[in-house]
Amino acid sequence: MTSREKFYEERKRRLWKMYWEGNDGSDILRPNGFKEYPTDIYDLFLSLIDRNGRALDLGCGNGLMLKHLITRSRYKLIPYGVDFLEESIRQAREKILPEYAENFKVANIADVELEEKFYDFIFFDPYSVHPDDLESVIEKLLRACRPGGKVIFYTYRDVLLMLRIIHLLRLKWIGWVGDLLPRYIAVKLERINHPKVSIGVYKRGSCEV
Repeated sequence: MTSREKFYEERKRRLWKMYWEGNDGSDILRPNGFKEYPTDIYDLFLSLIDRNGRALDLGCGNGLMLKHLITRSRYKLIPYGVDFLEESIRQAREKILPEYAENFKVANIADVELEEKFYDFIFFDPYSVHPDDLESVIEKLLRACRPGGKVIFYTYRDVLLMLRIIHLLRLKWIGWVGDLLPRYIAVKLERINHPKVSIGVYKRGSCEV
């Protein structure tokens, strides 16, 4: 097994244990990593929606954040989600957003194919993919984003703290989500600070090919 394969296998095993061990499906917060409904975080994501369109969440859990967006936004949104935990996608299809069941897919984010210039808002946590896959995934997301749309890079503060401790030993400072990304994309991001989540927003220009 390669280091890449081991990374995804271990991550999948760890997240399944965290989200689904002993969960009969009645708990809709655990598959998203929360004990209480994260209104402040989801409302921050909501504030980034500025037009009608398609919203894609990569690593969507059971689609709870997407449901928050489409039910509370003043814009018309069509949700799409990808996650590699079958139980999470099943809950999205059957319980959270059954009217959009066909838009949810079980897949590894690094391997999933995305239609070019199709999505208006793409949410992506770079910590969810192997470092060797990061640049190719970013290029895929930029191609999949429609002109004038946004790719929203984010990661949670507890993850940043853990990574900061690890990387300090390698003399690399991790202060926000942009520090996890290649410099060519990080310098183009609008930085948004929040106590619980770090966000960098890339807006695709209307003239980009």
